Amino acid sequence: MGVRNGASRSGRGFACYRQKDPIIKIMTERLETKLIKESWVKPNEFIKAKEEQQKSGKSLYSTLIRMNFMTEEDVYMFFAQHALIPFLRISDYELDPELLSFFPEALYRENYFLPIFKVENIMYVCMANPLDAGLVSTLTMQATDLEIYPVFGTPSAIQGAVNAFFGPDDKYFDLEDLIVSPQGLGLMPFWRESERLSIKLPVDFKPVDERVKLVSSSYVSATVLDISASGNALGIRTFIFLPPYSKVMIKFPSKDSSYEASAEVVRCNLERGGRYFLGVKFLEIREDIIKSILAEVKQVPDWKAEIDPPSDGPIGG
Repeated sequence: MGVRNGASRSGRGFACYRQKDPIIKIMTERLETKLIKESWVKPNEFIKAKEEQQKSGKSLYSTLIRMNFMTEEDVYMFFAQHALIPFLRISDYELDPELLSFFPEALYRENYFLPIFKVENIMYVCMANPLDAGLVSTLTMQATDLEIYPVFGTPSAIQGAVNAFFGPDDKYFDLEDLIVSPQGLGLMPFWRESERLSIKLPVDFKPVDERVKLVSSSYVSATVLDISASGNALGIRTFIFLPPYSKVMIKFPSKDSSYEASAEVVRCNLERGGRYFLGVKFLEIREDIIKSILAEVKQVPDWKAEIDPPSDGPIGG
């Protein structure tokens, strides 16, 4: 998997590098201005944080958190969207002790990462710095025959999960070590049909895959935004990240709330506001359900434009 070259094992070396490189400095400033343009902070809050940053010498992002202008999750969601890397809320998932046993406790505490689930030969790993090429290489060497897919997770959530599994520890991650001008990881190629039909339809879904377990076994309410012309695939907006190849059950409350259709995730793209666009293809579904849905839709020339109107488009699309 492609990872930004030049990242140190802990990420600390990059902080010095970006201070010396004028190009990185310009990219950092451009990224900071998006905090205001995208309404993460108010202009007066940004100015106050910049003034405090100059006094303290700490990073702008740790300063914004300390001044209660942004939460830790806000900061990591902001970086995830601009790095084109998924952000996971660890509390949404049931952790697998077997996956945690792949790596020693000291490695977890030193590097702030956490394996969330494994699908096929891909291990999805939450990291405070998913662009740390050295760490990804280390994990790959220890988890032989597995591909490491790094995603964003907040340091506090990772630390809490590690403490819950191994017991508490006194170390704390320094937020300033975040890379603030990342290049996105190469995305996996996902299958989807080209002709899409727009629709807005309530839907319930839940994972039925032993490899991906949510804390709650209940159905998750979401919205269907489009369907393929053949009726074989759906585009769903949700707040839950699910990896490609994971299996789900789908129900349509407005059609037949008792009927469950089986499906497989083929893509999951991060959108603004912490939402995900989930592409699924049916493995089994009644024909009358498909016909009923298709009867409600209309064809649109550009289905992506209707899904997420902002000029930057869906994150990771």
